[in-house]
Amino acid sequence: MIIKSADEKKKPVLKKPIVPGILLAITIITGIIGYYLLWYNIDSGLVDAIYMTFTTISTIGFGEIHPLNSYGRIFTMIIGIGGIGSLFYILTETMENLVILQLFNYRGKQKMIKKLNNLTNHIILIGHGRVGKLTARELFNNNEQFVIIERSFKDALIDLDNPNVYAIEGNAADDSVLIQAGIKNARCMIVATGNSSTTVFVVLSAKVLNPDIFIVARADDDSLFEKLKHAGADEVISPYTTGGQRLALAATHSEIHDFMESGFKAGKKRFNMQKFTVSMESNMHEKTLKELDIRHNSGVTIIAVVRDDKPYFNPNADYQLLNGDELITIGTTKHITTFEEFYKLPKTDDFS
Repeated sequence: MIIKSADEKKKPVLKKPIVPGILLAITIITGIIGYYLLWYNIDSGLVDAIYMTFTTISTIGFGEIHPLNSYGRIFTMIIGIGGIGSLFYILTETMENLVILQLFNYRGKQKMIKKLNNLTNHIILIGHGRVGKLTARELFNNNEQFVIIERSFKDALIDLDNPNVYAIEGNAADDSVLIQAGIKNARCMIVATGNSSTTVFVVLSAKVLNPDIFIVARADDDSLFEKLKHAGADEVISPYTTGGQRLALAATHSEIHDFMESGFKAGKKRFNMQKFTVSMESNMHEKTLKELDIRHNSGVTIIAVVRDDKPYFNPNADYQLLNGDELITIGTTKHITTFEEFYKLPKTDDFS
């Protein structure tokens, strides 16, 4: 389901059957009083008058409880017409309201908006063009929970019935749209738009709303790299540069290229790259890699350690880990889970 940015405040205009309700009430009261007066001189009571009014309006038609003269029968026809007309009027407006609700899908959209408001640790994808669609497909295949924001969805989206996929139709440069997408609770935002000015503005807005969010931005022009970095983007990627590198890699190192293209698969095993941060609460602080024996305990391989924004690739066994170190790891999903639980480390990012 695609949520429009205005849907959160927009409500369907429903008809209120006030007039037919008043007419029905007047008809019922008139019928009760009329039948009570018509049968006042015979052995009858208020219950008989109510019953006769009900059977007349509801068209059950069991017949007259007590004999009616010509005036009584004319009165009965008037009550019947008034009651049936009022009920039909109410039923018509009720059906119209049901059609309006069905077309507007108000309840479904409200449920979706509520789910959006409760999202945490998700990814926001800005743009659904050529690059955005490919990015969405990769996030979907990796079972990531994400929200797509696009001005107008012209092409078919991926499986929107999947509980991990949400879509908002609106302008990402509008703070209210980012807030609706859960920017304050998101862990990452990918800006895949082809418009450079929009990309810079969205990155600035996102950093104001959530200074801790990790932002990956697309830059088609090399001159945008520094601007996006100053705006707050943590990673700036050029699809053309990346494409050129992959072409060169395929030509010079086809085996490595095939491994990367297969989604880090070797045989039936699929490998994931994951980043973890060492904390004081973990049992890795001030211990060497040899003491931790990570490969034996979890099956995970430490590719690099990032300390003070400086990467140390393939650290030796005597390398001592400290609080705040970022560990770049690779392993199967089972290995990653074992590593996370064994060393009490919360994962930061998934590179798969």
